[in-house]
Amino acid sequence: MSRTPILRTLLEDDAWRVALVAGVAALPFTTASYVRTGTEIDFGPVFYAGLLAGYLYESGSTDRSRVATRVGCISALPVLWQCSDMVVFALTETTSPPWLRAVTVTFVAGFTVLGVGMAIVVAMIGAWIGDWLGGTVGRIRVPGVGH
Repeated sequence: MSRTPILRTLLEDDAWRVALVAGVAALPFTTASYVRTGTEIDFGPVFYAGLLAGYLYESGSTDRSRVATRVGCISALPVLWQCSDMVVFALTETTSPPWLRAVTVTFVAGFTVLGVGMAIVVAMIGAWIGDWLGGTVGRIRVPGVGH
């Protein structure tokens, strides 16, 4: 089975289109913040991506939250890279006992969920502000995003 129909249906949905554009726009900046520091990921670009998505996607609160969740997940992909680095470090550390390594990997999994959750919340706050801004000053009509 080809993956083209799945991709086509995603791109036909306005919510996915806006989420992909905003999330992918923030992805290089969140990745660069991790590359620059080696330990931290800046969620400022995630906020601006949510702001952009909320501004562009005119909808109800449920749809806006769904778009913001998608933006947060896409923008937070460097969190997976950060957590994989921590797992590699925890598993290659030879001086700690195996039970401590297992506990560390469990904490890293929790940290991953927490990091993605924080990105979703930050994107959602940005989307709320972007939706308010779009309702206040008017929205720019972007071809391909109809509502």
